[in-house]
Amino acid sequence: MKKIAVLVAMSMEESYLVKRIEEQKPETVAGAKFLHGRIGEAEVILHRCGWGMRNADRGARALIGHAKPDALILYGVSGGLVPDVRVADTVAAVSSFPAFGKVRKAENTDARLTGIALRVIPEARKAPIATSIGIILRKKRKAKIVAESGAVCIDMESYAVAKAANEMGVPLLVIRSLSDTLEPSSLLEFFKNGRVAAENAAAGVEAVIKSIVV
Repeated sequence: MKKIAVLVAMSMEESYLVKRIEEQKPETVAGAKFLHGRIGEAEVILHRCGWGMRNADRGARALIGHAKPDALILYGVSGGLVPDVRVADTVAAVSSFPAFGKVRKAENTDARLTGIALRVIPEARKAPIATSIGIILRKKRKAKIVAESGAVCIDMESYAVAKAANEMGVPLLVIRSLSDTLEPSSLLEFFKNGRVAAENAAAGVEAVIKSIVV
């Protein structure tokens, strides 16, 4: 049985995958909470790390160390950076670019897992994404990130998770669904569309996990 670790930042995002997990068994290790269960023929270990780079790095390393998985999936919502992405569009990331600091080298995800996602998630888009350390609303700042990275959406966790997964030798898939678009872009759009995007991302993760073991 394949062992798939799944990482998520927020409880709202987490809830849509929890309802898809069978044979649930919660476990707490050194203060970190993990949910063990099954999706299809795969063993699943789910961990909610909290939002932001620091929590994502700590959560990814704790989950990998605890689960020793065959693969890691990060999923959740993100914000749009380009005009042609719409609310609830799904992106399977080929890499995550750090839109902060002096580092300008993206961390890659696993090509095989990304290929599975593109095959089983309707209308999923293969593209780079970016990671920021704060919410970015200004269009000029978004345009600069796109010019540097080619990213189509942005989050606050994927770069840290990709870096941790690559350092620890675990194949990573990043699935993001759009909660807000380039214009209008506001926190109101996030709260309005976040649940739709989170459920869409969770459905995609379920489809991928069931396909990994086939």
